[in-house]
Amino acid sequence: MPGSRDRRWTGRRRLAAAGVILALALALALAADLPWRAPQQREVIGAARVVDGDSLRVEGVAIRLKGIDAPEMAQICQRAGAAYPCGREARRHLQTLVGAAPVRCRSEGLDRYRRRLAVCWAGERALNEAMVRDGWAVAYRDRAADALEREARSARRGLWAGEFERPADWRRVHAASAAGGEEPPDD
Repeated sequence: MPGSRDRRWTGRRRLAAAGVILALALALALAADLPWRAPQQREVIGAARVVDGDSLRVEGVAIRLKGIDAPEMAQICQRAGAAYPCGREARRHLQTLVGAAPVRCRSEGLDRYRRRLAVCWAGERALNEAMVRDGWAVAYRDRAADALEREARSARRGLWAGEFERPADWRRVHAASAAGGEEPPDD
């Protein structure tokens, strides 16, 4: 019976195709739970290494502090008529805020360089807020940080004690210098 053998072969093909589809569906379901697929649902907790005034690494994970923009490492500002390395000062300030405390970061997405955008704490101190409140970073697309920036500006804290170019403006002019650090320039 030539027709029955063809039907059996078709049945085997259907079963094989269903198995492949099931395996792909399972693989996609598992991949959806990987950290790079859903960082907004992840927390990273551990020792931190400060990269610059708005970036750090926690347990090897690249983190960009959400809602703030700090001077680039090569950026120079003016205070009392003298130039100073405000990018390095911003980094030092974030290092002081972090201290030896474990850092906890709650991811809220990825930036264009695939770093996690996060709100982070060292102990009970909210690092994103503290950097803006202390005047070592400016608000970046964040209304809550805007109020902290106004407070820092009126009190002439950090960068506001002198003259500086906003980090985004500085990067547009000095793109080659900004790329010289460990992390790519922010935007």
